[in-house]
Amino acid sequence: MRKIIFGNWKANKSLTQAREWLEIFNQELAEDAQLEVEGVIAPAFPLLSEVKENLPKQISLGLQDISAYPAGSYTGGVSVQNIAGFGVKYALIAHSERRKYFTETSTTAAQKVTQLLSIGITPIVCVERETIDEQIARISVEELSKCIIAYEPSASIGSGNNASLSDVTDFKEKVKRLCGDVPYLYGGSVNEQSIAEYLFVTDGVIIGTASLEAKQFVSVLRAAQGKTPIGS
Repeated sequence: MRKIIFGNWKANKSLTQAREWLEIFNQELAEDAQLEVEGVIAPAFPLLSEVKENLPKQISLGLQDISAYPAGSYTGGVSVQNIAGFGVKYALIAHSERRKYFTETSTTAAQKVTQLLSIGITPIVCVERETIDEQIARISVEELSKCIIAYEPSASIGSGNNASLSDVTDFKEKVKRLCGDVPYLYGGSVNEQSIAEYLFVTDGVIIGTASLEAKQFVSVLRAAQGKTPIGS
């Protein structure tokens, strides 16, 4: 599989800002008709349609979250049935900010995995060293084999404090013991300067802040392929 470069916009961007980002991104990426990595963008739900219609064909569409429940009387929820047909390929589950601000539990995360797999979307399950055993225990062996696991130490999220390469490598061994041979990502303050070393020991990365500016995200994609970032 190609290395996954997952851009997570979080709760950022208005419709106008998303359109501006897409215009710049398409211009900057025009010379990269073929990518050696798989770029993914996950906008906020209200921007999903706009991004889908204007994202370059070599970039995949992702989600930041999904409801643990199917379509029904769940006010404010967004079910997998609501986004069926959008061509979404991946979805984050149990991001540390979901656990911190929305009290998401390991049980809820496992329910979301089931919902996503029911329509063919690959869950990217975010885990931490302190909680991985509990998180993984809630997911069936069969479903776990269809997931991607992302190591996401909360101290590194949006802080600029990257986890050390030895820490990421060490945790990879624990993931293999618990989850088998599933793809393994790292997320935590990755940018165009640091991405190459993480890709050496993982199957991809989750990008937060560095995905919010179109030119910088193109630089990240280029750096991931060993190319010169924009402005270098």
